[in-house]
Amino acid sequence: MIFNKETTLISVGDFIDVYHKIKIRGIQFFLYKFSKFSYKNRVSSKWNSFVSQSDFWIIPEIPEIWNYKISGNVALSYEDYVCNNYFKGKENLSLLAVGCGEGKHERNFAKYSIFNNIVGIDISKDSVENAKILAAENNLKINYFCDDFRKTTLLKGKFDVVLFDSSLHHFDKIEDFLKNNILPILNENGYVIVFEYCGPNRLQWRKSQLNEANKILKSIPLRFKKLIDGKSIKTKVFRPGLLRMLVVDPSEAPDSENLVRSLNNNLEVLEEKKLGTNILHILLKGIAHNFLAEDVESKMLIHNLIEKENEFLSLSGENDAIFGVYQKRTY
Repeated sequence: MIFNKETTLISVGDFIDVYHKIKIRGIQFFLYKFSKFSYKNRVSSKWNSFVSQSDFWIIPEIPEIWNYKISGNVALSYEDYVCNNYFKGKENLSLLAVGCGEGKHERNFAKYSIFNNIVGIDISKDSVENAKILAAENNLKINYFCDDFRKTTLLKGKFDVVLFDSSLHHFDKIEDFLKNNILPILNENGYVIVFEYCGPNRLQWRKSQLNEANKILKSIPLRFKKLIDGKSIKTKVFRPGLLRMLVVDPSEAPDSENLVRSLNNNLEVLEEKKLGTNILHILLKGIAHNFLAEDVESKMLIHNLIEKENEFLSLSGENDAIFGVYQKRTY
């Protein structure tokens, strides 16, 4: 592990985050997390208990901006965009979602009759059980497995489409992973679709984005900076400490900086679009719930914050998230 001016072993933000988690969930939950020593147990424990209470993506305008950057239409999801632009006229396609979580994206693809086999796999037992329930409630035939994808023997055959939605960045040595684990299970001319974080490894935010996020945070009205407890105020954005990252979820962004390069090295790029998220991701974490109201001030403020991030992205040239469609090369 390399330490430099752009990494932090332990930060003030770690102690603040732990304090608020104990307040909300209790010391027993905190101690339970530390009892999970194995890699698999720590990762599955993180996602079994994960509930997005105040992350930036719960604000409706955020996915709308992603939709616009991908398709030019705020109301068109990337699943619809891909099916309309790449799969029209095809039939009997098979799709594998790696790190499927609770299955939202497989359900979106399953609306299209062009798929006759959709499979999801995730290391979180709770997420997979929820995915099965939601698929059944929507009368969708989707096969789900709970297992470590790199070690599983449950998957059979090859797939026409492999989907990574916020999951590819959880694998280490992404170059080797794509070459040894994905290309072999991809049919000839098969597709890889990604909606992914590609920023600093272990979420070690750059000073440039920390400085910008904290500058913007100071300008936000007080009522929008209240944390989920309704009393505490977010006063500063911190870089998470590497030690906490490894304890809570050792799978979080171990090789994310190489994600784009690895995709380009192993697959043919059909399209690749920058989504940003550099500022809003860290700025709104813990306070996003304050922006869900439909009043004029809330709407104006979130649109203003989106504009500020776009200005930062344009001036800095930085980018922490991508959408991409790739295809298996034919030789």
